[in-house]
Amino acid sequence: MSLITPLMPVILPVLLCAAIGVFWVCFKQPFDNEFVRRIVLWIGAPALIVGTLSKAVISPALLQHVLLASICMLGFTAAFAVVACLLLRLNLRDFLNPLIFGNFGNMGLPLCLFAFGEEGLAIGLGIFLITTVSHFSIGIAVLSGKAVVKGILSSPIIYAGLCAGLLVFNEWQLPLTLQNTLSLLGGMSIPLMLITLGVSLSSLKLRGVGQSLGLGCLRLIVGLGGGFAAVYVLELEGMVRNVVLLQSATPAAVFNYLLAIQYRRAPEAVAGMVVSSTVISFVSIPVLLYFLGVR
Repeated sequence: MSLITPLMPVILPVLLCAAIGVFWVCFKQPFDNEFVRRIVLWIGAPALIVGTLSKAVISPALLQHVLLASICMLGFTAAFAVVACLLLRLNLRDFLNPLIFGNFGNMGLPLCLFAFGEEGLAIGLGIFLITTVSHFSIGIAVLSGKAVVKGILSSPIIYAGLCAGLLVFNEWQLPLTLQNTLSLLGGMSIPLMLITLGVSLSSLKLRGVGQSLGLGCLRLIVGLGGGFAAVYVLELEGMVRNVVLLQSATPAAVFNYLLAIQYRRAPEAVAGMVVSSTVISFVSIPVLLYFLGVR
């Protein structure tokens, strides 16, 4: 209990909010996944990125460092994922994305906030920005076999990131009215993300338990391996190090399952990976947080 008790304020809010989504489905209440997805990606997440980064105590140099660390983490994770797929004879186009792209938004951002406060959330948002852009550009290109430019240019998150970067690098402050508006809109994102996570997980079917557990463990090992490699190569320290490791340890994102359905890339196996890695992460992430000194 001495290990778990101090971590309860970090882990329990995530579990309780996700549980709302599970119970929502159990009580057969309507939930429009597409509407929630759009309102988060088009309004909530962009407002959260601009609003948080514009008021966070984060220097231009630190933001550059975070973006570089995010790219490095993804690069190492991708390299480890390719090696794992080749060694285990897994189809690259089926399993590369779910091995690389963790739940940096729905689970990662709340954990960053509850574990490390506003500064941790700001750094986590930098990682979320890079990983989201990569997922919906390079990730979709892997699945479809062709480059996707239109999807990148039409994403509000891209423009929110550019706007936030402009504010940080020029040390500009938003008018209080606009800042408060963005805080209100951005504040809905994290609860909605977690509730949607619960709804999504409750609707996924776990088949082939042995394979699913193996793939789930593989995602967590590959992800955390990429995080540690980035930390070692870039000699990351302090808050950036902790947030990179925490984000790298998140389970496979639910979006991987949705994209696997869309492009017919082993959706059942990917669903098993998403569910199993999420369940395992409820044990592995508290251990990691304890290792990172969160008391």
